[in-house]
Amino acid sequence: MKFAQTAPMLAAALMLVTPAVQAEKKLRNKPLQLRLLEATDARDASNGVFDEAFKAGKLDSLAMRGQIGGDACEALIPSLRSSNADIRTAAAKGAQLCHDTKLSSVLLGQLQGKSVKEQSAFARALGFSGAEDARQVLAELVAGEATSSETKTAALYALMQNIVYAGVKANDVAGLDAEVLLGLLQNDTHQYAAAYLLARLRSLPDFMSSENLSAALGARLDKGEGLSQDDVPTTRLLVRLAREWGDTHYELLVRAAASHDRSIRHEAIGSFGRLSNIASRDFLLDQLAEATDPAVRHLAIDAIGRRSAADIDLVETLERYIDDENGWVATTALRWLGQREPEAANKVAAKWLAGKDYYQAFQALQALVGSDAGKEILQAYADANPNTVRGFEAAVALDPSIEAITKARPTPSQANVRAYAGRELVLETTRGNICMVATGDTPYATTNFFKLADVGKMDGMLWHRVIPNFVTQAGQIEDRSLANWGSIREEWGGEHRIGTVGVATAGRDTGTTQFFINTAYNMHLNDRYTVFAKVITGMDVVYDLQEGDVISKAYTEKADSAVCKQ
Repeated sequence: MKFAQTAPMLAAALMLVTPAVQAEKKLRNKPLQLRLLEATDARDASNGVFDEAFKAGKLDSLAMRGQIGGDACEALIPSLRSSNADIRTAAAKGAQLCHDTKLSSVLLGQLQGKSVKEQSAFARALGFSGAEDARQVLAELVAGEATSSETKTAALYALMQNIVYAGVKANDVAGLDAEVLLGLLQNDTHQYAAAYLLARLRSLPDFMSSENLSAALGARLDKGEGLSQDDVPTTRLLVRLAREWGDTHYELLVRAAASHDRSIRHEAIGSFGRLSNIASRDFLLDQLAEATDPAVRHLAIDAIGRRSAADIDLVETLERYIDDENGWVATTALRWLGQREPEAANKVAAKWLAGKDYYQAFQALQALVGSDAGKEILQAYADANPNTVRGFEAAVALDPSIEAITKARPTPSQANVRAYAGRELVLETTRGNICMVATGDTPYATTNFFKLADVGKMDGMLWHRVIPNFVTQAGQIEDRSLANWGSIREEWGGEHRIGTVGVATAGRDTGTTQFFINTAYNMHLNDRYTVFAKVITGMDVVYDLQEGDVISKAYTEKADSAVCKQ
């Protein structure tokens, strides 16, 4: 009788505690690595799983703290000073992902007297710290005769990352030696990193001789079709450097524009925008009128727009090509006209903004934002169309910070992540099919984009940003529902080599539905933009894409699907 009276009360008590107990038990049963990933994605720096993982010897937990950033980076300092070399090296990777100047003094203090592996890790972290006092140290590592090849590679990369967004003049980097960098252009291991660093420095003519560059580039162009594929990327960057001396290298750029390699040709044609002589202007006009490659025509009108406003008939040329049958050429012409003759450009841009062609409407924003009168048009449009995609984009054009304001998406469930493991993403585009597979180390970014395709939200997306020798970017679409898709967090790792696919962002942890395919090895994007996939078939399609092209349909297939073997 007594048992019968108490049983209901016990059952009720059990019902009250069971959900909490079950949740705790479920959490304990999750693998440690999964809990680490989830805490990192949630940016939960106070989660005890990081200390638990560190005590268990999982040193990748230090890099995960770096991905979180902010206060989580301060927790790396004891590990950076640890007596254990493996811990210090792992902590340096975390410091690299922090992008935090406050860590630079600790990093500088730990750089010397270390193994090659550790010194390289600390050098890379110093580069991402952005600290000015790190530049001379890194430059001296680059120039040092005793510096190992591995450390020199890391120092070149780190110095480039340090200055790439800072607008640094070459002569302002103490210890940087032009002869050393020119010498490294002849080294198979270091040539691309050395050229990449030079290409990111300002005021190069004050730093190095044009004759030395002429000799280096001329020797490569002399090889013609004999130029090896390994040497092409560096040669392309040397073409980019040549433009820094303006008309001095006109003849070299003409030769480069006739190269058998598409990337070198494109780089050369774009470089004519930095020249001022009549011959270079006539060359661009010929390319614009006669070339059959749409990318060449786009680059030609873009270069014309970049030239001096004193150029003969520049405005007339831009006005003429606003009506070009190729939308990529037309929108490029309008964008530059907006900076030369805003009144004329604004009339066209206002019509495009309200017209049927969404690509034209999107590109019109860039023309309008270039003048006060254009901004008034944008404000009026944003006010009159507050609940539309175009109205929102008009507001973003006026205040880009709006784009970064978005609610974070929940961390995908393991079931969702597993469902997309090993699947392929297929994009049916205007130019043909592109197939890609996940890199394997960014489960949440992969799930985000693969799910986006499977729910039909990629269908109709524009390739709205195509920059030859850089990226081809998609994601613009006139679909208001995507405004609530939400943002995802960075999962840095991997390199932005040709064919890799990255998450487009408007700042750290602001990726949503836009992505890009790298069409060059873009070293400066490494550990700043997440790489979540790579193209396995269809790179020829990627190279042929033009702005205004469309993803007609996107979906995922099982691994090794027939559609991706075609």
